[in-house]
Order: sequence, then structure tokens, then C-alpha cells
Amino acid sequence: MEFTIRKYEARDREAVRWICCETGYMGDPMEIYFIGRKSFAEMWTGYWTDYEPESALVAEVEGRVVGYLLGCLDTRKQDRIFQKEIQPKLLRMALKEGVFWRGKNWRYLYRVFRSARRGEFKEPRKMVNAEYPAHLHTNIAPAEYRGKGIGKALMLSYLMYLRRHQSPGVHLVTTSRNQQALRLYYGFGFKDLFRGPLTCYDHITDEKIEKIGMGMKIK
Repeated sequence: MEFTIRKYEARDREAVRWICCETGYMGDPMEIYFIGRKSFAEMWTGYWTDYEPESALVAEVEGRVVGYLLGCLDTRKQDRIFQKEIQPKLLRMALKEGVFWRGKNWRYLYRVFRSARRGEFKEPRKMVNAEYPAHLHTNIAPAEYRGKGIGKALMLSYLMYLRRHQSPGVHLVTTSRNQQALRLYYGFGFKDLFRGPLTCYDHITDEKIEKIGMGMKIK
């Protein structure tokens, strides 16, 4: 399969948001557990496309965007902007979209709250942000384009970008369910930084899922 990796452009925004929603449940469509595409896409792509587009890449096949890698050079900066700029916008969007009036969403949000109380979202953020300040997340859709080398090509381009910017390290967070992605990350030299149980999807699956934080030093 022939594909092109290039820098993200503003015209790619809707394609990126569509891919985000189509892969929102660990590679499957987000509607499996959540209703509200606009809010979901804003949550998981808004900062990267609107505030740091220069760190984003897309994969194109015959003029169609079929994958992306959304990156960030400084996670602490992203956290500040997310809290100040994106969270208020996200709340207004969720209210307008009726996110809080759907039973499916409440079942999931209850489990998110329960997972938070169980400490499942705790991470060694200070260490991670100091030693691996850059981060990334990447998705490909439709599924027929996975396993064709696109993910590897996106990663190679992003790592070159990080080296040009003299980033000391990069991290990401995934789950044990994403076996294909895990093979890719381990192949590049990512190491586990933290892992633990993730139970916010236990109303959907009986599979035991782990949250995995991974990091790699940039040489």
C-alpha cells in the first residue's frame, strides 16, 4: 500500500476528529460506551489540532487521511492550556450536545468516578513530565489500513521531529487491549513506566484491562 506521511494542516481537522471517534474504544468506535462525538473529539484532539498543530502528523492514502499522530513537546504546557482553555469549552459543548442526559454516558461516567476513587488514574506525573516531557497518541481508521506500516512511518517521522527539537524523552498511555500498538511501541524501544488495572470498561467487557504508561529516551 502506498501512503504519504505529512504535517497536519487545518483542512485535516474533521478527518482527524472522525478517526478519533472511530477508534475511541481502544481501536473500535466510541459509541460502544459513550454518545457525543463532538465532545469526545474535542476532548481527545482539540488541544493538538488547535494549539500545537505543528507537532501533529497525518497519513494519507490516495488523498484520504486515514491516520494521525498527535504530538506535544511539553506536557506541562498542554495541561495548563487544557485546564484554562479547553475544559470550559468542553463543558459548554457537552451541555449543548446533551451528553449528560444519556443513560449510556452516565453508566460510563459512574465507572470513571469509581476508577478515580480506586486510584486507577494516578500516575507518576512529576517524573514522567520531567524525564519524558513530550507525548503522543496515534490512531488509524478504517481498520483495513492497520498493519500496513502506517503506524511505524508516523512514529519514525515524529521521532525525527523530537530529535530536531532536542526533546529528552517521550511518553504515551495505552491499554493492554491494544496488542498491535504495544508491539509497535516496544519495537521502537518504549519501556513500561507504570501499569495497573483499569475497570471503567467492566460494564462492556469481561476482559481484564490494564492501563500502561510507556516512555522512551530520545537519543
